[in-house]
Amino acid sequence: MEDTLATMGRGGSSALPPIEVGHRPPRTPNGHRPPSDWYSESRKHILLATGTRTLSDTMRYQTTMEIGKSLHRTERGESKVDSALKSKITTTKDLKELLEGALHMIDKELEKMELTKERLDEETNSCNRHLQQNEERRLHRQTRPTREMVHDYPYKLFEAQAIFLHNSYTKYEEKRKEAFDTLNKLNATRQALADDLNDKNSALDLDMKCIGLAPGEGEAPLSQLLFSKQQPFNWSSNTKGTVMEAQLLQAETAQLRRQIARLIQSMKKGEKQQHDLVQMALDRNIAAISRLRDDLHLQLQQVEEEINQALKTKAELEHAIQEKITPLNLTKQRYLTRSQRPNREMVNDEVEHALKMQYDSLNRIVTELQRKLDQVNATLASLFAHKAELEDNIADKEKNYDMDKQCIAMAPSRPATPDCSPDAFTSIFDHENEHLLSTLQYPRKSNSAGVAIPSK
Repeated sequence: MEDTLATMGRGGSSALPPIEVGHRPPRTPNGHRPPSDWYSESRKHILLATGTRTLSDTMRYQTTMEIGKSLHRTERGESKVDSALKSKITTTKDLKELLEGALHMIDKELEKMELTKERLDEETNSCNRHLQQNEERRLHRQTRPTREMVHDYPYKLFEAQAIFLHNSYTKYEEKRKEAFDTLNKLNATRQALADDLNDKNSALDLDMKCIGLAPGEGEAPLSQLLFSKQQPFNWSSNTKGTVMEAQLLQAETAQLRRQIARLIQSMKKGEKQQHDLVQMALDRNIAAISRLRDDLHLQLQQVEEEINQALKTKAELEHAIQEKITPLNLTKQRYLTRSQRPNREMVNDEVEHALKMQYDSLNRIVTELQRKLDQVNATLASLFAHKAELEDNIADKEKNYDMDKQCIAMAPSRPATPDCSPDAFTSIFDHENEHLLSTLQYPRKSNSAGVAIPSK
């Protein structure tokens, strides 16, 4: 009997063993059973009933104990689940705050970087315009008269300004490409942060919904249950890694903005210096042209006065020659007339001698006057040639003067004193990232799940 109860207590069959009818003692001829058989059968039924009752009581006790244990395990399991859900919600909220802070930081950096890129685009376009204006001014000065085509100081400064502007444009283009790539990285990082934040919000809503579920709600077949293989450490590390990448990118972007600020400041300062040097050189060149022009005008005036004096001298010489020609011709005519005398009368007398002396004297005078007249004519030709050269030179100087004046007027407006400091451009260059490394350090505290979160 004890073996039967033990077997039933260990989970064996609860059915009673059947009474073995085939082993009963034979009946009497009258059909009566033996008393021993009658008594033993009743006693056996009593024992079997007692055993069954004892077994039933044991099973009820064991069932009650098992129900109590299962309720305790269920309550403990539900408590662990609730505690895990609350811890997970806390961790998710902390990671959500990290993501929201990083997303806000990236949004601000995107806005500042957009403003920086717009400013960089403006400076690039301005530099390109100034480079074109430099080319136009140099081409304009190339149309000067040949006499005025001098490799002067303004020419050298124009060349230096062109090189400076070209280098500035190249540097601006390089920074524009860096800014464009950085904006793409910021947008990609923002999208990653936004996706992670959306996932965290969804997970937080579902975990909150799990806490509020009543028994029997949202039941699903076991075949539809999917269990994640990702470890909690990897889950939180991925989010914190994304936030850390965002902070590193924000620090790199802030450094790039400062580089762009310094570049703009340096280029604007150099552009202003180049502008002032060119304008000053043109002003000095115009002053030099003006002085040379005044000297040429004075010389032209003196040459014209000398021409007038030479013309007067020429007229006097011509008049003197004309005056000497008449007596010279008269003397010659007299001499020729007396040369017709008869041979007997052809005597070298005093008259002959006087006529000869007079003719020689007048002829020498006329020859000398003619020589002087030739000299005056040669001088006049030289004076007129110098006068023409002076007039041409003055005309070239006037044209050169006007062209340099026009060249000054063609200059772009003088660049303002560059000021790209953080105080001057607070909308673009701020003080938030003055210490880059400090932005990468979290004052840390840990929640119950061991996840580090920033302190409020």
